[in-house]
Amino acid sequence: MHLPPSEPSELASLAVEPLMTRDFETRPASVYARLRARYGPVAPVDLHGVPVWLVLGYREVREVLRDESTWKKDVQHWRWLSEGRVPSDWPHLPGYQVSHLLVQDDQRHKATRAAVEEALAPFQDTDAPQSWELANAVSRHADELITFFADGSDSGWVDLGAQFARALPLMAVNRLFGFPVDQGDDVFMDSWRMVDGGPDAAAAVGRLVAATTELAAYKRQNPGDDLTTRLLAVEPPLTVEQIGLELYAIIVIMSELVSHAITNSVLEVLAGEAGTRAGLMAGPVEELVNRVHIASPPWVNLTFRFPVVDTDLGDFRLAAGDAVVPSIAAAHGDPMFAGPGSQDGSVSSRAHLAWGAGTHQCPGRGLADMIVTTAVGKLFERCDFELGLPVDQLPWRSSTHVRGLKSFPVRYRMRTRQAPMPTDAGAAAPAPLPEPATSAHATPAPAQPERPRSALWRFLASLRRG
Repeated sequence: MHLPPSEPSELASLAVEPLMTRDFETRPASVYARLRARYGPVAPVDLHGVPVWLVLGYREVREVLRDESTWKKDVQHWRWLSEGRVPSDWPHLPGYQVSHLLVQDDQRHKATRAAVEEALAPFQDTDAPQSWELANAVSRHADELITFFADGSDSGWVDLGAQFARALPLMAVNRLFGFPVDQGDDVFMDSWRMVDGGPDAAAAVGRLVAATTELAAYKRQNPGDDLTTRLLAVEPPLTVEQIGLELYAIIVIMSELVSHAITNSVLEVLAGEAGTRAGLMAGPVEELVNRVHIASPPWVNLTFRFPVVDTDLGDFRLAAGDAVVPSIAAAHGDPMFAGPGSQDGSVSSRAHLAWGAGTHQCPGRGLADMIVTTAVGKLFERCDFELGLPVDQLPWRSSTHVRGLKSFPVRYRMRTRQAPMPTDAGAAAPAPLPEPATSAHATPAPAQPERPRSALWRFLASLRRG
């Protein structure tokens, strides 16, 4: 069935099946298992009309992620693209035509990563005041969102995706980046359009990069204690355009990973059997989130890698310049990783690949985990939940790289009294989002100058009204 290892496999000559099918959207684990049974740890698949290699094995994925000398990320190494065989309207192409940390190699990647890590450091250092302030802001925002969707009721229905999990990362990003206005609303929505790879993906990328570049220029004249200002201060200096690109990449990755990690974590609890559910609830939130990183990682397939020489991988010999997609979700389903006890709620592993591995491992994983654990902890501290749909009827997004729910309807019952809605919670923050009006059921706050609601709060209010 397989070509001899001594001969590079010409992807165009293989009879490959399309990856993006209804089965992949609803039951991706079964697709990975079928491909593994047919091809082994590496399988040729069709991705929107372009053949690529999908890496399924845990050992093979680690090899690709850790060997930067063989496996490059810069799209200039893609043979099919250089030969003009990738359609100009291929849905994922816009994301690879913007140069930032996620698609850089070698010394350029090393220098950019050092700058990003230096700028992020105080926001991920639990001993730094910037970390405390951001964590406290995330906790307040989580409380505000719960109070807002409950609207004074003891019980009701909520879409935890649209009304909580998508909004909270936006609020954190606004605080972290120091946006001067509610510009983050449009930025967050465009990140979804880009990752979805739809017909408006290219326009969304352009708007995202323009918005973050404008922010970097603004912060050069109006510095603050935020990530953008710290990126402007690194040595050797980055240009405004470079900073705009790095902020763009952070927005896309952080918002996608965090929002879906929140809903996937809640679903992991609600969909479990009684014993498993009790075990998950009894342990620390951090362990629940870690389990979700293994069982239901939001970032399922990583961005392309390209071998610079003909390379043996799995049962195939790949040609230099072939497109290779390392699959985190498939690797976590590999029998060598998912050993005995892996489905037991009390057992976990820190060897997962949800944040990648090697030199391209996510530099903001500590910050992302803080937001997810805070969000999930607040939800279960203040509410009891029941699924609004059977598990097999929940609507999943159709995306090559990300797995998360399109919507997550649940019934909630409040466990604790609602936290009061602040009248001006963002006043001392470098990038406030205007807060919603106080619920009609809450005690009126002292009169304050009226502030306009942002587009985000108007959108959330429209969802609450049904």
